[in-house]
Amino acid sequence: MNKLTDIELFELLKKSISKRFLEENSAQSKEIAHWKGQEITLFQEDLFAKTKSTVSEKWFYTYFKTDFKKLPRIDMLNLLAQYCGYRNWAHFIQKMEIAHFGEATTTDEVNTVPTDEVSPLIDRNSPIPLVHEAKPSEKPTTTKADPKQRLKWISIGMSILVLFGAGAFGVYSLFFAKKTYEFCFIDSDRSTLVKNSVEVTILREGFTPLYLTSKTGCIAFESAKDTIRMFVSSPYHKQDTFFVNLHQYTQAEKILLEPDDYKVMLYYYSNSAKDLKQRISKLNQMIADDALIYQVYDNDFFGVEILTKQQYINLVSIPTTSLKNYSLIESERKNGKIVKIKFKIQQDESDN
Repeated sequence: MNKLTDIELFELLKKSISKRFLEENSAQSKEIAHWKGQEITLFQEDLFAKTKSTVSEKWFYTYFKTDFKKLPRIDMLNLLAQYCGYRNWAHFIQKMEIAHFGEATTTDEVNTVPTDEVSPLIDRNSPIPLVHEAKPSEKPTTTKADPKQRLKWISIGMSILVLFGAGAFGVYSLFFAKKTYEFCFIDSDRSTLVKNSVEVTILREGFTPLYLTSKTGCIAFESAKDTIRMFVSSPYHKQDTFFVNLHQYTQAEKILLEPDDYKVMLYYYSNSAKDLKQRISKLNQMIADDALIYQVYDNDFFGVEILTKQQYINLVSIPTTSLKNYSLIESERKNGKIVKIKFKIQQDESDN
């Protein structure tokens, strides 16, 4: 029978580590090789909390983020196996091979009673069980219940019911009642709140998707589920997906968004009033000739206008005060060129 190779076993261990970590923590990816920064730090802390030992960041990168050539030391394998709930590395291997090949459980794992240990209530040499059988002529004796004793037991029963009800309510409140959670989105380069439009889609098992938008940089929502998946998009940041375990959050949590350099440059050269020639040159270089460009209007009669690349460059190159109200709604890039732009220029209230 084939056995699992060292590489296959270590890959299974990494998946088991990721699963164990995500039970009480959050990460942007289920793949441990994609973890970085804060996620690695959280894993080190969680590993120490559960095993009283941990691994260095260098060790993490060596064995979890690159293709390893040989297994780590046995003491490290034992440590990681214990983190996943196994006794040691050998126990982990045994369980994996049973799961994959269906090998029989070893005798030291079977909880059996030795055959020579027999209950003292049974005589092995007697064909008749040593159990007293009541004769037909014998009548069971009855005694009258003491009223005080009855009240005592009634009181105990009521107390148990009250405690059970309180416990059931506590369990419901802890696991099923909805709680409010708050998340704030931070620009990873500038360490500031993302105050332009942020769109968030929250997926919870057994529920329809929840769609939220924010222009303050924060969102708040109720959830009775502990684990959710969160899709986040912003006009000037890269779209990202987060696996979030709500159980660990008791206050507003910060989520880092990585800026999209092309979107930031498009906004800058479309909105800046400095160096007109440079702006025109950069926009012409960044935008594809056949780009789809939409200008959105805030009125009931004329909602969207389609512009050519040159019309867009001419519009944003005129140094008018309205440019300060320029807002990028959406943009797409393909093969190094921007192929789609959706924007609007908000009207001042004084213009109405």
